[in-house]
Amino acid sequence: MDADTLRLILIVVGGLFLVGLFMWERRRARPEKEEPFEEEELDDKLEPRIGTWKGHGDEEVPDFVAAEGAGDQPEPHEDPEQPELQLEPSPSPPERMGPVRPETPLILSFHITPKKKVFDGEAIVHAASRCGLEPGEMDVFHRYPDSEPESTKSPLFSMANMVKPGTFPFGAMADFESPGLTLFSKAEGASSDPERLEAMLTAAHCLAHELKAEVRNAAREVLTPEIEERLRDRVLELVAWRLSDKV
Repeated sequence: MDADTLRLILIVVGGLFLVGLFMWERRRARPEKEEPFEEEELDDKLEPRIGTWKGHGDEEVPDFVAAEGAGDQPEPHEDPEQPELQLEPSPSPPERMGPVRPETPLILSFHITPKKKVFDGEAIVHAASRCGLEPGEMDVFHRYPDSEPESTKSPLFSMANMVKPGTFPFGAMADFESPGLTLFSKAEGASSDPERLEAMLTAAHCLAHELKAEVRNAAREVLTPEIEERLRDRVLELVAWRLSDKV
């Protein structure tokens, strides 16, 4: 190969190289073709923002769950076809008209109890006689009103042994002992009931004095002036009710 031919080949190769370099640089400088943007449904692309909020209690609830209930809520409305439920007020209990009628009969009783040991039979007979009580029917002591004729007398009240059956062995009282005595009667609203109560109270205090004992009421409480007054009021109230029935 001579020198002229070699020179020609080099010129052609050089020219091809320059043309290729020019084309490559031009292609690199041109911006790449952007792909067309396809609009998609925003609802399909939006992702919930995951966070937490405290509900009732310690349970953690995601924000998007809470957001579902947010926004404008429809106001509650009444169904025109459904009648409104009317609640009737509960009837109030009837008011009491006036005072309550006391129970009838009212049992009157007093207990004479020894301060020490027991009562002996002879002491009981002596104290009963001093306080206006005398042996009578059913083997117990009785107090009779002085104003009534002998044939029509009925006891104002009676005195029994505190131990059942409550009787006394009249005729053998020297060998008898008792742990206590009981005066008893009943009030039914008769006009003589206050007198009956006063006679019982007088006899009870008399017996307590003679036997060195204490007087107690039906509840076994030591008899006090306050308890006596309350008992008098109850008897007078019962008498007043009986009188009102007769009007």
